[in-house]
Amino acid sequence: MNALGFERGREQAYLPSPELTFRKGAGENWDWGGRLTLLGLELGTRHRLIEEPQWTWSVAPSAGIWYVPVTNNYTEPVNLRLGAQTLLDYRLSRAWTLTGGASLTGAFAGPLTAFQGRFNGSNLLLSPGGSLGIGFRLSPSFEVRAEGGLEFPLGLRGGNRPPTGHAGLTFRWSRVDRR
Repeated sequence: MNALGFERGREQAYLPSPELTFRKGAGENWDWGGRLTLLGLELGTRHRLIEEPQWTWSVAPSAGIWYVPVTNNYTEPVNLRLGAQTLLDYRLSRAWTLTGGASLTGAFAGPLTAFQGRFNGSNLLLSPGGSLGIGFRLSPSFEVRAEGGLEFPLGLRGGNRPPTGHAGLTFRWSRVDRR
């Protein structure tokens, strides 16, 4: 469950934004997946480049589109994103895994008139960021994971925007009968 934060007068307000994520193994060292929200979709792949007994290093490119129903001085309703993330999973024990990541995302954010070819008020953004998570495996097929991260959006036409963040609790399950 995520939330959309926005300004309402002089106060902050939040709307719940449930999401469903999925991943499917597609080969020996890569998988594909996505994130579906009420108002958006993101698809991507994850490629494991190095896998050792204690750690795994991978890269994860993605693309997404979102509609943001509430706006303020720093958000626009239409958002298109292309991004890449590098991830390092470090296995502390059989049950505990620590995951750190660095990301770089390019985004177009604009008004609904962008679909008509009118781009006044549109912005191009570059957002470097980072994330940290820890997971605990309760059984071979079920894991609980706490995650958090920050992004620092920079306007390519000048001007910075406030940092954005996320935090969440994820429940992951998978099939045990790997073939």
